[in-house]
Parts: sequence; C-alpha cells; structure tokens
Amino acid sequence: MNDLNCSKIIKESPETISWNEDIYLMHYVSEKEILKANMCVHMNMISIVVQGTKEIIACGGKTIVSAGSGFFMRKGSYLVSDKIQEQDKGYESLILFFSDQWLQSQINTIFDGTNRNRQENVDQTNEDIVLLAEDHFMTAFFVHLTSYFTPNIDQERLGPLLPIKIRELFQLLISAPGGHYFEKQLRRLDTHLHPDLVVLMQSHYKENISLEQYAFLANCSLSTFKRKFYQTFKMNPGKWILQHRLETAYELLKSSEKNITEIAYEVGFETPAHFITSFKQKYRNTPKQLQQQL
Repeated sequence: MNDLNCSKIIKESPETISWNEDIYLMHYVSEKEILKANMCVHMNMISIVVQGTKEIIACGGKTIVSAGSGFFMRKGSYLVSDKIQEQDKGYESLILFFSDQWLQSQINTIFDGTNRNRQENVDQTNEDIVLLAEDHFMTAFFVHLTSYFTPNIDQERLGPLLPIKIRELFQLLISAPGGHYFEKQLRRLDTHLHPDLVVLMQSHYKENISLEQYAFLANCSLSTFKRKFYQTFKMNPGKWILQHRLETAYELLKSSEKNITEIAYEVGFETPAHFITSFKQKYRNTPKQLQQQL
C-alpha cells in the first residue's frame, strides 16, 4: 500500500470545493479497501463516514468510526484503514480540511457563547482524534453539504459560502453531546506558538511603544494580542518585556564598556532610575554593584 498524502488526494479528487487554500470540502468514494496505510494529514480535518468503517491508529491509540459517525483529526501522521461493509456500496465519506490560520481568524466568532462547561463522562483518551458520535443535526448538515457536489453547481458562487457554513458546522459540533471534547481540541489549535508574534517581540522589545502599537504591528486587536501573547509566552506582555530588557542589560554590563545610563536607554528604559530599581529587584544588586563584581 502506497503512502497517502492528503495534499495530493485533494488535488487529484474530482469532487473537491475550496476557499483560499484554507478550506477544502471533499466527497471521497473508494471501491477498494485500504488497510493500515501511512497517511500524512497536512491540514486539520473533520470527516463523517457515510458508508463503511474508518480505523485510525495514532500515538494515543486506535479509533474506530462506523457509518453515520464522524471524527476530528489534527494534522499529523496516522495509520488508516478504510473498510468496506457492503461491497456494492464501497467506502464513502465527506471530508472537511481547514488550516490553523483560518481557525485563528475565526476563533472568537466560533466560540462566542459556546463555553458551557459541560462535563459529560465520555471516554476520549486519544487527544489527536475526537470521535463525533452519530447525531441527527450533524447528519442532516452533512447531507446538506453533500448537495454541493451536484453536477453543474456554480463553484464561484459556492466558494465564498464555505467559511460561513464551516463556522455553522463548528458551532453545531460543539453543541452536540460530548462536544466539549471537540471544542477543547479546537482551542488547542489556537493555543500553539505564534511564530510571527515571537519575531515581532524579539525585534522590538527594546522600543518604547505601547501595547496598542504592538497589537497594531501584529495586525490584531489589543484583546487578541494579549490573548495570543499569553498563549505564546505564558506571561503578560509587560512582564515579558521588562524581563527581556533586564536580561539584555545584564549581558551588556558584562560584555561592554558602556555606562549605566547608556545601557538603560539602549534596552528601552525611559529613565536610568527606573532601570536601576528594576534591575535591583531582579538581580538583588544594582547595575553598578554588578559591574564592580565583574
């Protein structure tokens, strides 16, 4: 069995609808069984099994998805099997792929009013995969999505509708029994390291600019900036900036001939007095005392 690459499958499938390379909706049909194939999933995916059975082996264990049920799978590497129960019907599923970037851009809308702190006792030990139990609303919604693949449908008109329908799907899945597991995984996708934010802060932490200006440079609102900042650095922006300024100052005191005032201004402090006070709180010595010890 050859390796399965989702990116290649999407490109080769005749029944695929896309939007800005952030969302792909695919109607997948196969007349042949697939047994324990290596599958590289390059985007996060949600799928409902229409015919047959899906088996997925991940680091956390095995997940079996029967017809009528679905699953959410984070991007990554898996062993997958598509098993046929009725030979004349083959294996059939509807698959949605979506990017981390799109989810992050929609996160506030998707989670608006959905945090219900539900605590259903459902076994979900495999964190990379969430089983989506058969549900009337989910089934009806996927039937509706299947209608998008009818012949002669206007693809240009349909494309921009996909983000709207996907947001609706996410809210539907979150509200379903056991949906808090799905919500948890979506939130995990939004809490990973934000590389652009790391570059921004490492490049400009010595600048005397406000948090509002940092948010502007990060192309997001102040509240979103603060949320993403904490997700990335595990502390608030003010504390992180102060810590990095002091660490840089410490290295300059050790390695350069610059005086205390020059270093204070170079690392971003507005006054030498503020620098000296902050430095002593962190290192229990003033900058002058540190220089004398070196």
